[in-house]
Amino acid sequence: MFLDEIGDISPLMQVRLLRAIQEREVQRVGSNQTISVDVRLIAATHRDLAEEVSAGRFRQDLYYRLNVVAIEMPSLRQRREDIPLLADHFLRRFADVTVKR
Repeated sequence: MFLDEIGDISPLMQVRLLRAIQEREVQRVGSNQTISVDVRLIAATHRDLAEEVSAGRFRQDLYYRLNVVAIEMPSLRQRREDIPLLADHFLRRFADVTVKR
């Protein structure tokens, strides 16, 4: 399951997410029945979660549950040399799609 912008979720949702991860159970909205789940998580954020934990805006226990393998990807603004490569890739890709139609 992909969780985008995990650093922006509310404290209440952080508690609920941590509980679901730890207990491997969820409850559908409006239901009293719990469902067992077995999921792998990938989470992304533009925030520095270690800093958010230090500031008290992100739960430390959830941070350590999610922070198994961290990959830091600099923004495209910091990698300007990649722009021509990406532009060429997408131009070729969509040119092929257009020709096929």
